[in-house]
Amino acid sequence: MTVTDVLTPATAPGALPLLGHALAMKRAPREFLLSLQDTDPVVAIRLGRQVVYVINDPDLIRSALRDPETFGKGGIITERFRAMFGNGLGISDGELHRRQRALMQPAFSHTRIVGYAALMTAEAESRLSSWHDGEVLAVHREMADLALTNLTRAMFSADTNVDGDRFRRATATVLNGLYRRVMDPTGLLSRLPTPANRRYQEAEAHLRDTIDSVIARHRAAPADHGDLLSMLLLSRDDDGRSAMSDQQLHDEVMTIFIAGAESIANTLTWACHEVAAHPEVESRLLAEADQVLSGRVAEYVDLASLTYTKQVISETLRYRTQGWALSRTTTRATSIGGYQIPRGAAIMYSPHALNHNPAFHRSPERFDPDRWSPNTRTAAPRGAYIPFGTGNHTCIGEPFALTEMTLTLASVASRWRLTPVPGHTPKPKTALTMPVDSLPMVAHRRH
Repeated sequence: MTVTDVLTPATAPGALPLLGHALAMKRAPREFLLSLQDTDPVVAIRLGRQVVYVINDPDLIRSALRDPETFGKGGIITERFRAMFGNGLGISDGELHRRQRALMQPAFSHTRIVGYAALMTAEAESRLSSWHDGEVLAVHREMADLALTNLTRAMFSADTNVDGDRFRRATATVLNGLYRRVMDPTGLLSRLPTPANRRYQEAEAHLRDTIDSVIARHRAAPADHGDLLSMLLLSRDDDGRSAMSDQQLHDEVMTIFIAGAESIANTLTWACHEVAAHPEVESRLLAEADQVLSGRVAEYVDLASLTYTKQVISETLRYRTQGWALSRTTTRATSIGGYQIPRGAAIMYSPHALNHNPAFHRSPERFDPDRWSPNTRTAAPRGAYIPFGTGNHTCIGEPFALTEMTLTLASVASRWRLTPVPGHTPKPKTALTMPVDSLPMVAHRRH
């Protein structure tokens, strides 16, 4: 490509004075991000005064994510995350990221996942046994509590001093507040003494205090409990000193707690809704549960047989994407797809928009688990479906999350049929992830 072939990304239409496209991103992120898919492969938007380059092409996104030396962790979304999560694995870059990932990877080995799965099975047995026939369940809360309990037990050895209900509420408050902060181009709204800002500050303080307390208790009684925190606490550098400071531990624990529990809970909640809303999907899911489980809860050895359940999870991850947009920053001037990008530029891409682009997914607004069937070749092209990212920042917890979601959904289907409450339509809340506003459902015992 010659110099004359290099293009300057055009600016998307609809920018407002001062605000640019920030208002559209805040009020209707789905519609705005989807509209950008009809523009160029790389298009510029403005969030206040900041220019952000949005990559719409899956091949270009994959290329960028696999080149962390050029497209580093950064940008408006990442930096607001960094203020909350510090330099945890989801935010860090370069040598620190490689070091931390190497330290944490053994906690997600096959052997460890098998052990975590046993805890997930036990929790499913306990929770599903507590439901009552004909009871109206707050499914969004049930899944949030279950996900947080599983993560606490697997990652932090069932620290019983964690107030799960309060932690869950604080997590939701912080994620909602983070979205408002990301979409505030001035940075001024978060400084106002409003009730929403006070709730955010109180929730953030509770999360930080909880994490610090968990770390302090494990520091006081160092032992290998078979969990992630023990592994990190006991890791040593070549000189024999602790490989991780308390602050780095805090950042890693905070990242896993927030990102892990919230995304898993949201996906399971939406899966319950979509299954009930699509009778054919429900019939096939229940039939598979009956054939494989015969009324018991699912165990790790059942995963290989839960083919359709996995397809339902995959389709939920596509249809109800956990992440409107993610960002990077260029470490040097570069070009991608023939478009010139300056050094220090904010880069954004939207997993949700990719997942709903008809150019990459047939009938994208239809919930269709069969698009992920092993017998079909109509699934997304490579790069157009990356629920756990790609490259060296692929989510380290992917095997944990997929195991938990598959086992939990299959266990629910084995024991219960959940039906919608008449007149209630769940809606996604405007947040960085896609939480359900509420999902009441009626539980009908099957076995």
